[in-house]
Amino acid sequence: MKGTKSKFNIGKLFYNDKFVMLFSAILAFIIWVNVSLTSQETRYLTVTDIPITLPELGNELKIFGSEEQNAEVRISGNSLLVASVTSSDIVITAADTSQLSSPGKYQLALVPKKGSVKNDYNFESTVRPSKIEVYVDRYAEKEIPITDKIDVSAVDKEHYAATTKLSRQTVTVKGAETVINSIVSADAEYSFTGSISTTQNVEASIILKDSNDEQVDMTYISMDEPTVSATVPILEIKTVKIVPSFTNAPESFEYDSSMISIEPSEIQIAVPDDVTDNITPIRTEDIDLSQIDMNNNRANVNLLIPAGTRNLSQMTMASVSFDKNEMTTKQITLKDFTIINESENRKTKVTTKSLAVKVVGSKDQINNLNASNLTAVVDMSSKVSFSGLGSMPVSISINGRFPQCWSYGTYEVDVNVTDTSQNNSNSSG
Repeated sequence: MKGTKSKFNIGKLFYNDKFVMLFSAILAFIIWVNVSLTSQETRYLTVTDIPITLPELGNELKIFGSEEQNAEVRISGNSLLVASVTSSDIVITAADTSQLSSPGKYQLALVPKKGSVKNDYNFESTVRPSKIEVYVDRYAEKEIPITDKIDVSAVDKEHYAATTKLSRQTVTVKGAETVINSIVSADAEYSFTGSISTTQNVEASIILKDSNDEQVDMTYISMDEPTVSATVPILEIKTVKIVPSFTNAPESFEYDSSMISIEPSEIQIAVPDDVTDNITPIRTEDIDLSQIDMNNNRANVNLLIPAGTRNLSQMTMASVSFDKNEMTTKQITLKDFTIINESENRKTKVTTKSLAVKVVGSKDQINNLNASNLTAVVDMSSKVSFSGLGSMPVSISINGRFPQCWSYGTYEVDVNVTDTSQNNSNSSG
């Protein structure tokens, strides 16, 4: 027996409660849309937050001051269409920009325009605001040095406020050319309250100033960074001694303050907190002892101020004096010479029979000094390939039992250097 096909009966759907509810909702929506589109009822709506759009100008001119300004306008029309209009469907612009031909401030009247396919409505009011003030100028950029104007109110008597260190030296300003040209300084400003005794790290505001030292209006210009990081070093004040340094001095030489005086003997310096415990006496540049005797007993030398230290005494030199009342001189004749650093296959002989050496030092020590306490050394390291007759410098060393004595002047001796490799060759032949 063949099966029979069941026929679809739409009427049965209306016995289904869910279908009836869905069908009723769709039908009601269709009826509402139809009524709304054909209805003559007018609806009014105020559209807000409409961006103000201004046209580009010629002659490199630009409008400043309209950025991020919004307006509103009231519209009317079919209730369904009006309800769908948003701020993006309307354009607010200037009624006329023909007068904007040179830098300056201007009042521009604003008008609304339809800006999309949704245009079946009317404008019922003028734009609010109806006018805006704009500034017309050419665009410019300028890099301006930052001036330290950080105000340290006070430090105690044991500390010193050193020069502020800024994280960068310039600020870039962009915007209206006329305003930028009026800027004469960019001041990094910050004010401390009360006394400070430690190094401070702050974020300082950059304030642009004109020729009258007045703050420049920032309405039509901007900075790349409106602040700058600043370090205000607070240093500890120390009083340190000055000690002279010497060259061409015997290894055993000792600085004796009873024979050698220095002026100034001490200075005030300011040092960072983290190195204050490691501060040693300030040394001078080297004084050549071989040039100091009874007739030349004073030397003016520079002070070697450590890096990162502030010299508060403002003294850069010291005067070192040798007391002639505590000194004397003595001439000692040397006949024995020590040769060092002689190269292989070289034999050196000092042909100078004797050498008169002038010795300077304290009276107490020099009276007991004789030739046995001095050594004349000839260093041949600079003549490794030399042979024949020549002269060589001599360094004079003094026995360590005489730490306040030194030789004055420079000395040379004659030498005869023989190439022993030739003699060895002849012997072999």
